Amino acid sequence: MGSPMTPLALLFILSFLVSVDIRILTPVLPSISDSLGSSPGAVGFAMTTYSFTYGLGQLFYGPLSDRSSRIAVVRVASIGFSLFTILSAVTVTTGQFIGARLLAGAFAGAAIPLTLVYIGDTIEYGRRQIVLGHFSLITSSALAFSASIGGTVAHFVSWRFMLVGYGLLALIPIGLMWRIKIPPPAKGADTSAGFGEILRDRRGQFVYIAVFLEGFFVWGGMTYLGAFATRQYGFDQLIVGLLVALFGIGMMTGGLLMGRIRRRLSENMLAAVGGIFMGASYLALIPKWPYFIFATSLFFMGLGYVCLHTTLQLRGTEISPAARGKAFSLFAVTLFTGVAAGSALFGRLVDAGRYETIFFIAGIGLIVIGLVTTLSPPRSAS
Repeated sequence: MGSPMTPLALLFILSFLVSVDIRILTPVLPSISDSLGSSPGAVGFAMTTYSFTYGLGQLFYGPLSDRSSRIAVVRVASIGFSLFTILSAVTVTTGQFIGARLLAGAFAGAAIPLTLVYIGDTIEYGRRQIVLGHFSLITSSALAFSASIGGTVAHFVSWRFMLVGYGLLALIPIGLMWRIKIPPPAKGADTSAGFGEILRDRRGQFVYIAVFLEGFFVWGGMTYLGAFATRQYGFDQLIVGLLVALFGIGMMTGGLLMGRIRRRLSENMLAAVGGIFMGASYLALIPKWPYFIFATSLFFMGLGYVCLHTTLQLRGTEISPAARGKAFSLFAVTLFTGVAAGSALFGRLVDAGRYETIFFIAGIGLIVIGLVTTLSPPRSAS
């Protein structure tokens, strides 16, 4: 990535912290619900609102970055992300917590999608999935961090201290972004292309539907795995956090090995393997297995996620190269709308104690997505 002051390096650092925030509720959900005197399903609604506003913000951030600059949009929006992350730590009611998380999600939505767009702007297609794999290494290490370190801090200190801590840390890369020269908008950007025109692209339609369903099944179920492990195995949030971190370790492994994997597997084969790995991992949670099966499943779920998701990301960056920010904003919208819908629907099943139903729906759905993705040929790299 070159000098630590390069735009891509700062985007990677900020994306790491936003990734921590996105997944932070999973290991500490029981602690937050106890602290606020609420149920896991009710507090889990904060994930729904966060995901919804995170995705909705893309309809603003993507087009704006086509007209101005990816970096300029990220650094302004990220100030709001830092502020509302800190404010969510001092809430005293479930309603206040949900509201603060809603606003944090709205501002957080600029960093990761526009980093992916920036990669699309600056990295040639043939190398792009490898760089996307490296980016997944960053975001997955954040997931492992949020699960293990976040769970540890919440266990020994407080979930409030944890939120304040990384909210303040985010101010470091944000501040450094104001000291670098802003790159000009991508050459050839077509700001006249409307969302309707982009949505008429048949390949784009397939990518958007696939990523919606991926978000619905993967992250909708993932939101409640901490609560499941607490009920099923009687673990405290420290142990749950360490176990959930294995999903991030699986993603890190896939990101680290993406170069080697891509030399052996095509885009389509990678998507099929990813869907099968994730689906089988969810299905493996249905029987009353010992906890090491839970741990193993999380690792392979993370590995499979990198395989399928980077394939969808790669195709998402090529839906409309001339209006890449606008087109990819729809990718992020559909992904996080899927996450919001999944966490909302599965939250009802969680409060009814129907975890096995969640795992069955998610498992079968992910296998189907992976296999169906192979029917859509990759967009030409030309």
